[in-house]
Amino acid sequence: MKANKLFILPLVLMFFFSGCASKKSVFFNQEIRDNVESYEIEMTEIQFYNSHKIVLERNLTYEETKVASGKIRFENGQFIERIIIKKNTPGVCESFTEDMIDVAFEQGDNRVLKFVRDSESRFRVSALEWTDKYGKIAYDTTHFFIAPGGEKAVLKVKLEDIYNFKKQERVAPGRSVTSK
Repeated sequence: MKANKLFILPLVLMFFFSGCASKKSVFFNQEIRDNVESYEIEMTEIQFYNSHKIVLERNLTYEETKVASGKIRFENGQFIERIIIKKNTPGVCESFTEDMIDVAFEQGDNRVLKFVRDSESRFRVSALEWTDKYGKIAYDTTHFFIAPGGEKAVLKVKLEDIYNFKKQERVAPGRSVTSK
């Protein structure tokens, strides 16, 4: 029995320390935001991530397919432009208010998703209107729809980054007695 415990102990320790070494992400909520702002860190300096995959879609006419910037699919006789923002895609804050953060996951004007504070103080993806889990948003130069599943997306940050915000250290040079 002791031999089994001696074999299992290194495995448990290895698992524990490998888990500690990875950067853990947490939901960005109002408490974390207040903490960040108390250190006078700009929201635009924070690296954000999305918690769920977000798929943006819109129908295109044949003429529009030549200038569309995302992936284009032909579905049921229609051209569909699709922009996929994979889970944990890094994004940056473009603008913010007390209850809202606009995050850009790609370069370009007006290519931001709006995240608003929800009842749990998390910042959840928002839309102009929601119909059957499809959210209509203004994106780029037109309107797109957030496909079902994307409505679950909330902002996240890496835990290590949060701890870095709290670090302030300096090395004291020391003092010596001076003789007269």
